[in-house]
Amino acid sequence: MTQVLPRQIPRARPYWRLLLLVPSLATLAIGLWYYTHYEQGGIISAVKLSTKGGLVGQAAEAVSNVSLSSPDLYLKVFYPGKEEKLPVKKDTPVGNGLTWDLPTKMPLSTLKRVEIWDYHRITSDKALDRVTLDGNWSAEGQRFQVELIGEKFQPRTWALPTAAVGGALTLLCILRFIWDQVI
Repeated sequence: MTQVLPRQIPRARPYWRLLLLVPSLATLAIGLWYYTHYEQGGIISAVKLSTKGGLVGQAAEAVSNVSLSSPDLYLKVFYPGKEEKLPVKKDTPVGNGLTWDLPTKMPLSTLKRVEIWDYHRITSDKALDRVTLDGNWSAEGQRFQVELIGEKFQPRTWALPTAAVGGALTLLCILRFIWDQVI
């Protein structure tokens, strides 16, 4: 009589491959951290002035077009404890926008507000609008819209590819572990 040996039950493979999850999860976490946590703001190099959009801006533009001459506009830029007057743009309609270059580049957080003035040679200058920015790249006043031109801070360029590699390695480790347990 032949004796049939019982079939041996396959054993699960060891769990040592799960240790590879530690560096792959660390790579994923480092990449995501540096991609989402970076300094907000930027460096400002110029200020662009345009008329406010919508009905208010159209009405202000229509009233300014009725006058015989275009206004002589200049800006006053306010920093903490300091004020700076930018050059006058003579007889220039606002149209799609006027741009004033700043004398020096500055961080976005230092610029607090911008005032728009109409220059008069004989009489006193007339304030047209006041726009408070406080860390924003653009803001609207009563008649005008101010946009800041410059370089925005970006996340580090290596952060997203690092997170992608960490995610792929983590997925590969988990799939390999599952495969080892099934087969």
